[in-house]
Amino acid sequence: MDARAFINYLISLPNYRQQIIHTRRIPSQPAIFGKLDKPISRDLETCLKSIGISSLYCHQAEAVNATFAGKNVIVATPSASGKTLCYHLATLETILSHGNSCAIYLFPTKALAQDQLRSLREIACP
Repeated sequence: MDARAFINYLISLPNYRQQIIHTRRIPSQPAIFGKLDKPISRDLETCLKSIGISSLYCHQAEAVNATFAGKNVIVATPSASGKTLCYHLATLETILSHGNSCAIYLFPTKALAQDQLRSLREIACP
């Protein structure tokens, strides 16, 4: 069942009929990719490619470029838009470039911390 058919099914149910006021289909858009101002290390590039990442979205490249330029960065994008990669990439590149570097990751919940650790390990230890 596709999404439209599922929504129509929900609308047909008495319990949901009054709860769904409006639906709209928003067509997909092509991805917009960005470019880093300086290349990342070959090792990190290889790790990214091994997990299927060959390009960065424009907001990711912009965030990483700003971080490398010494700016403070806040990334506010929807869920599953690649925010995590913004700081993992900047952190890993700095650690690879400057062996005496370290990073502290703070998260509001244990579940989020575990999820972010999993994604860091996926990138750093493919």
